[in-house]
Amino acid sequence: MMDCKKALQLIPRYIDGELDVAQKEELEKHIESCESCRKEYQLEKNIIESLKNMPPLELPEDFNKKIHEKLVYQKNILEKKKERLKKTLTVAVIAASFILMTVFIANIFSNKSLRIESNAPLDNIKTAQSADLSKKEGANNEAKIFSITGQRGLPAGTSRKITKNATVSLEVEDVNVCYDKVFKLVKEAEGFIESSDETVFTDNTKRINLVLKVREDKFESVISQIKEFGKVTALRIDSKDVTEQYYDLKARLKNLEIEEQKLQDIMNKASTVKEMLEVESEINRIRSEIESMKEQLKVWENLTRLGTINLSIREVSKVDKPTTLVSFKGIGRDIKQAFINNVNFLIFFIKKLIIIL
Repeated sequence: MMDCKKALQLIPRYIDGELDVAQKEELEKHIESCESCRKEYQLEKNIIESLKNMPPLELPEDFNKKIHEKLVYQKNILEKKKERLKKTLTVAVIAASFILMTVFIANIFSNKSLRIESNAPLDNIKTAQSADLSKKEGANNEAKIFSITGQRGLPAGTSRKITKNATVSLEVEDVNVCYDKVFKLVKEAEGFIESSDETVFTDNTKRINLVLKVREDKFESVISQIKEFGKVTALRIDSKDVTEQYYDLKARLKNLEIEEQKLQDIMNKASTVKEMLEVESEINRIRSEIESMKEQLKVWENLTRLGTINLSIREVSKVDKPTTLVSFKGIGRDIKQAFINNVNFLIFFIKKLIIIL
């Protein structure tokens, strides 16, 4: 028995007379027994008959000429792009060859100069030392320039993008008191507690695990203060520099946005439905990549703007000191010392009394 899904697929072919006898009979039986498919058949049949009765659409006289002109225009653009690409590749190859040749020649001359210096007389040592001094000064100048401009490949003044993560384990006598201190500290540092969970053990002690988010410039200060809240049993700090990846992704995003704008211009000039669909498909693909890159940039900005501290606070039970009986050992020595002190006080009192009288 034919199902509705297959019947809907065969209805257009049935109307056009493309089905064989077996499929035709099976479809007719299904249409007689299924009301929804019968309505669909009637609807498609009416649409096709209406289209057949419509007068043919007359194209403008210069339609073919305009299409030909647009195709020639697009072809010229593609040829110009290919020509520019060939020129660029040729220049790049020539430049690379020139650089390699320069490095090769420089290595040859440097090796020759080393051999000449090794065989030079003693009176040329001062000249060599002065040359070394000038090289050192040049190296120092290069180091100064490098420190000003920053890392190679990044423009001067570029802010570093560094993610910071820390894991801290504390042992305290009262978890609740420590939690209140941490909450107050994080609030003062303009951060927040991202998540927390509490565990109670059989000896009625607790453990609280916290994930803290604090500002990157207050990251080390917060960790330093947390260490004072109890006994540190574990401490780990990790940092990762994602500056190059961040700005590389940002540059790729800008290039994709430019490419999307160019495709929009081509879309506006497209003359056929096929060209429009192809350009639209490419635009959708680029937009998907743009959204993905923007999300990744947003993640890195959040990670570099806020540091993450994984804090574990474990409560340890208080150990009461056992009470012991006072020993009578040394009581004779204490009595002797007390007697001497009393006699000395009595003599001192008598001396003062005599002086007063």
